[in-house]
Amino acid sequence: MSLRWRGWSVFLACAFVCGSLPALAAETGTVYAKNVSTVQKWSDPATWGGSLPTAGDKVTIPSSARVVLDTDTASLAGLQIDGSLRFAERDVALTSKWVVVHGSLRIGSEKQPFQHRAVITLTGAESEQDIMDMGTKVLGVMGGTLDLHGRRTPGWTRLAATAAPGTTQIQVIGDSKWHAGDKIVIASSDYWRQHDDEATITSVSGSTLQLDRPLTYRHWGELQTYAGRTVDERAEVGLLTRNVVVQGDDSSTESAFGAQTMIMEGGTAHIEGVEFANVGQRKRLRRYPVHFHMDGDAAGSYLKRSSIHHSFNRCVTIHGTNALKIQGNVCYEHVGHGFFLEDGAETDNVITGNLGLGTKKIDNGLLPTDSSPATFWITNPDNIVRNNVAAGSDGFGFWYALPEHPTGLSNRPDIWPRRTPLGSFRGNVAHSNGDRGLNVDSGPKPNGQTESTYYSPRTNPSDGDSEKVQARFEDFTGYYNRDRAVWLRGENHVVSNGVFADNRAGATFASSESFLEDSLVVAETANKGMTEEWEEAGYNGRALPFFWEPDVQITGFEFYDGRVGVRNTTFVGFKTNPVRPAGALGYLAPDAFSIDPKNFAENVTFVDSTPVYLAPPEPGMDGDMAKVFVDRDGSVTGTAGKAVVVDNPFLLQSGCQERVAWTAWVCPSDYVSLYITSGDDDPQDIKPLTITRDDSVKQSLMGCCDDSTDAVTSIIPNHAYAVAFNQATPSEVRFVLWRGSGKWLQLSMPMSGSFSVKRWGYAIPSVGSGQALDAATESSYFYNSATSTLHLKIVAEDTDWEEIRIKKN
Repeated sequence: MSLRWRGWSVFLACAFVCGSLPALAAETGTVYAKNVSTVQKWSDPATWGGSLPTAGDKVTIPSSARVVLDTDTASLAGLQIDGSLRFAERDVALTSKWVVVHGSLRIGSEKQPFQHRAVITLTGAESEQDIMDMGTKVLGVMGGTLDLHGRRTPGWTRLAATAAPGTTQIQVIGDSKWHAGDKIVIASSDYWRQHDDEATITSVSGSTLQLDRPLTYRHWGELQTYAGRTVDERAEVGLLTRNVVVQGDDSSTESAFGAQTMIMEGGTAHIEGVEFANVGQRKRLRRYPVHFHMDGDAAGSYLKRSSIHHSFNRCVTIHGTNALKIQGNVCYEHVGHGFFLEDGAETDNVITGNLGLGTKKIDNGLLPTDSSPATFWITNPDNIVRNNVAAGSDGFGFWYALPEHPTGLSNRPDIWPRRTPLGSFRGNVAHSNGDRGLNVDSGPKPNGQTESTYYSPRTNPSDGDSEKVQARFEDFTGYYNRDRAVWLRGENHVVSNGVFADNRAGATFASSESFLEDSLVVAETANKGMTEEWEEAGYNGRALPFFWEPDVQITGFEFYDGRVGVRNTTFVGFKTNPVRPAGALGYLAPDAFSIDPKNFAENVTFVDSTPVYLAPPEPGMDGDMAKVFVDRDGSVTGTAGKAVVVDNPFLLQSGCQERVAWTAWVCPSDYVSLYITSGDDDPQDIKPLTITRDDSVKQSLMGCCDDSTDAVTSIIPNHAYAVAFNQATPSEVRFVLWRGSGKWLQLSMPMSGSFSVKRWGYAIPSVGSGQALDAATESSYFYNSATSTLHLKIVAEDTDWEEIRIKKN
């Protein structure tokens, strides 16, 4: 507590002892309840020493006072509760510029939820006023207890039948237990998060809800079955109305300066069945609708079955707070990230059964990432995230945005989110998002900007060399996400039992040792989506993920980086049509980065699908030229062990067979990676770098980036190649035969003067002839002084990384 308020407490004690309370109230404009042992009614003038608080008064309930709010208050200038304030079981309203709870504020209880209507309205224009470091227009809890318990009403359900535009009646699953006068929102079920509909229920008959206005958009409400599995794209219906309300006043909407609820360190909150409306304060740090701020271990606190809507700044913020329960809530129409774990030190929180939608971007927001917001922004993986729905965002559905160490006030260098095991991610759904459904990448730096993030969980996160742990993302459903249902970056990830449909791509793993398993991926369902009048539609009038690029490829699983793979998975409906190409399996394109030629598919099933589509390589894109994956069991190509290879002559060999519809070839599977680095730090050394096979087939490499001094490509092993740099051979060169245990390569290049050839710092053998080099069974070299040519043989006897360095003396 600040010194100012401690001073008031001392002054108050003196006032009661000296009998000077009326003079104090008249002098300061503050009204105090009496310190008495009995419960007092707000409506009783005796509670206040003779007259009720009036408009503009500041009211304090001292620590030993117990007051029951049995009548509507005047519009107060402030209310401090050091004792207790309990709402009587009747319709009642509290209006104040701010409310601060050091004691307790109670509306109903866990055992007896409140049955009437209780409204707390926080008032005031935009202001810099700061009440105990909590700002203003605040319901603040500092060392006290907030108990708000509205009726236990189901917060959301799904449609039981498709609702067409123009209808005023919808069918929902089960008996909603909702009533006439309740306000609802129906989520989008296509690519536009804006295709949600708000309405008020006018009557209820079982599972049929009559609405006060016709719907603007179509909302899908049917289960679909593909290959014996269910695709559930039924739109969610969220209840916005609750009988206990915390709201901003009428000025909130115009100013974007709404009410806020803040639970500070030492505070406890039990919030259930509460509506938070016109809340949050736009672009103001720490001023959120519901905010647990540096509350430490909050195992006794929760937010359940509540609604937060029309927020100007996020929905639920968990900051420096652990073991909190966030369950069954509806978060609708909010600016910036929604369910927001702020720093990366927040762990053991249980986030289950929540519905978030209407996540809107904002430029120059509190974080740069608010311009591409996530409905669920998670900065530490050690949390329980289950059975939630992200049903419409301008950016992402779920974003695991992992910092290297917690940022902000938490500032914990001993916590390593990027190496922390995943608590639980199971049963979640993401749809109608402008980017990805699940994004595990792009963690924040201390300045709020993001960087590519490699999530590699370990048994001991503080020890990067400790045993690796698998992160399992289970039972995830992603549909109608404009980009991908899933994007992962890191290692040791598994996405299992997923259902992905109507996305631009089902899943892309910028990872290693990461796999899609036991899943269903559907290109396009019977739900065609709904387009805007001005946007270009696809074949048969269905919505397109990239309407601005209608011919973009539709892919089920995209290989990238590696080693990654897909197994025990069914793909349905991936067929090229007159508008765009499609393939169940493909590679991210265009791609300048390296890939693993040991990427694989195993036990995959194709229903009415083209198994593979590899987009033609783009010039200068080294990754495009290197695309290869292995068909382990023949379920893709018909022959176990074959490789699917991009249409690049440099990768084709005897025995390759063209698959025209795939724009690819099926070849013997012996492919390895060749990694070449110039030690002269000059990108022009390899722009281009030309490799010529012993049968004169050439390939040019440009490196991944403008400043890169290395290049990687897939290559057929057990062959000889000539290497020509853009300029003279650099003074230092590194060659790596990568992912090729038991294989060899011969490389030749111009070389003059004296030089050394070393493996891991030790000289390798020099042989006297080309024939001797051909016969070598270990990494060796032959120098032809007549032609000033170095011939190098790299032999990976029992390693996947055989590295040779050549350095001019």
